[in-house]
Amino acid sequence: MLADHPAVAAELARLDAVADAREAAAAEARDAGDDAAVYVEEVAGRARWAADRARALATDASARPVPAKPIPRVHCSRLSLATFRREYVARKEPVVICGLGPHLTEDGERGDGLGWLTRHGANKKVAVTRDNAHVNSTLACADTEILDLGEHLARVLPLDAPNLPEDAEGFGSRDGDGTYLYDCAMPLKLPSLLNAVRVPRYFAHDFLQRTRDVHAFTASWPSLFVAAPHTKSSLHVDQWRGNFWMAMVRGTKRWTLFHDEDVPYLSPDYGRGTLDPAFPRMHVMDAAHASWRRRNANAADDDDDDDDDDDRTNDETPGTNDDETPPRWAEDARPCDSHPLLPYARRWDVDLGPGEVLFVPGGFPHVVHNLDVTCSFAGNFVDESNLDAALRDMKLLGAKYGEQMMRTHDAIDEVWFDPEDEVMVEECLEPRRLVVRYEDYLGGRAGRWGASDWDGIPDEE
Repeated sequence: MLADHPAVAAELARLDAVADAREAAAAEARDAGDDAAVYVEEVAGRARWAADRARALATDASARPVPAKPIPRVHCSRLSLATFRREYVARKEPVVICGLGPHLTEDGERGDGLGWLTRHGANKKVAVTRDNAHVNSTLACADTEILDLGEHLARVLPLDAPNLPEDAEGFGSRDGDGTYLYDCAMPLKLPSLLNAVRVPRYFAHDFLQRTRDVHAFTASWPSLFVAAPHTKSSLHVDQWRGNFWMAMVRGTKRWTLFHDEDVPYLSPDYGRGTLDPAFPRMHVMDAAHASWRRRNANAADDDDDDDDDDDRTNDETPGTNDDETPPRWAEDARPCDSHPLLPYARRWDVDLGPGEVLFVPGGFPHVVHNLDVTCSFAGNFVDESNLDAALRDMKLLGAKYGEQMMRTHDAIDEVWFDPEDEVMVEECLEPRRLVVRYEDYLGGRAGRWGASDWDGIPDEE
């Protein structure tokens, strides 16, 4: 049983200790009459849930590691808007949508040349992180520098090289290595880019865009990412369980996702007191498990040699009792000494390339590794699949952080999103009709279009 392994026992004890500490903090907040007590209590509840779920796994004699799965790719011409919402969003199934590449920017097939980005944004100031700082769960001001977007591009584009290994000579010491423009809100910080990009229509029904009142996230997306080779993000969960999408324009990002129910197996740490935990660095966890597998393979080879010797000895030695041999772990269930529950989390891996669009279900922990120079834009969204969970978290965040977040909750909560009013386009559309201008995404206008609507104007007969 997993719980008998020392590393698993230590992890269960750690999770229990964190939950105990969060429960003590919740009791203190209640006793003090703190307005944020409900938030602190929720953090404590999530920490205890993680500890309990990890223990349930560890005491399940049938538990076995779960192989990682690839994320399926579906061409947009075969994926209707309605099918996407039913088969992927509602079921919390990640998917890569292909075929939209020539339509994601005003430059069409030449979008990966980033001419559109240079023309409309080169002289705009942006905050760029240094030294691969986004691999950490928290950032400091010292990790960031302010410069022109054009200057950032001039530094990172010369770093592009096919299949550049992280241990290549000189890597890490070049100007621009480790720099990352991360999640820069175009409507707020780079509005000149908005006419140059197209939002995939699969996300145009976003409830956040369909409110009467302006709120904290009305102008947050799409956001821009421009990264140097081998920069990484932290393993994290997006706030308020927001569904997420990303459209790749240039380069390849290696994505890893985990099911939201399996957060407890990822060595989560609720010690920072937030609704979503911090996690260890993903590449560190993967490296530990890769090393462990190599050691196991070598040990298995040695055991096979020893067994051959034992067989010969036992044949010659009467009275040898094989039952006295200490029991071994099943080969697929021997825990790693570091982050021992990681292999039991449902996992998806994909290399997201130019022109592809990824959907990540709300609440799924995810991490990104930029394999080369990358440029992409992305957004979070709320719909019927995550509305209740998002509102619940927003209300908790309002209790913790104040009026602005509570106004955001109220702006969304006051709208009745009647399923009968949703426009579910069942027809498969040609790719050019599956992207929309920002002006049609803003306010949810394109989310009300039918199959024959284009730019808000019905097709001519």
